[in-house]
Amino acid sequence: MKFPMHFLIFFFVACLSAFGGEVVKPIENHSEIACQFETTTHFQNGERPDGRYVWRMWRSKREVEVSQLGARDGEAWILDGAGGVMYSRVLHPERTEVLFNAMDLRILGRSVDWARCSSLVSPEMLAASFKETGSKRFLEWDVKEFQGTVGAQKWTVLWLADTRIAVSVEIESEGRVSRTVLQELHPLEKQPWDRLRSRGYEQIDYTELGDNDTEPRMKRIMSRMGIKCSHNSCGVMCLTPDPVRN
Repeated sequence: MKFPMHFLIFFFVACLSAFGGEVVKPIENHSEIACQFETTTHFQNGERPDGRYVWRMWRSKREVEVSQLGARDGEAWILDGAGGVMYSRVLHPERTEVLFNAMDLRILGRSVDWARCSSLVSPEMLAASFKETGSKRFLEWDVKEFQGTVGAQKWTVLWLADTRIAVSVEIESEGRVSRTVLQELHPLEKQPWDRLRSRGYEQIDYTELGDNDTEPRMKRIMSRMGIKCSHNSCGVMCLTPDPVRN
């Protein structure tokens, strides 16, 4: 399930469980916040242009939503109340959300680590893969610095412990350096940005798309998500998004 926005690719990958299964743990002192981040990518060999993306994140007790400024799509992760996590692909031009429940994600092989979705880097990942290397001052906060490697990537993380969120994540791999840095942080109830999704979007269950695949609007949504289907009553395997078309 690969989506066209570079920051969303990073964010979705960051939410995938590092432990091979779905990880849904209650988070103590999980503050409700709204944040703005900037993600930059530098290609050291110059074969591709550098990238810059500004995006926002809204985090409540049971939901995390992300949206890139100027983008057509967004994403959200929602606790389902039964120990699982649901995923929503938010299509702004269509004023529609396509909802994947926890079982859909498991069938598609997309286990989710809720702590990583809500904090960018989970405390468990910090403990397992990184070493605390000191303290720094970031904006108006004292933060902890962690360094470590994940696969062939070198990570440097600045962690705001009271709020339980990474305020800077630098990932260095062969020929590329990506950095995501917090620009603004607000209490959720005082967030200054308009959330388009809060205006009331139509919600479509992922598995229902195939039942309506002849409707022009549904065909448009499926095409936007890279879903191929040429017959009625598509199953889950047929509805798997095609990375080549995204």
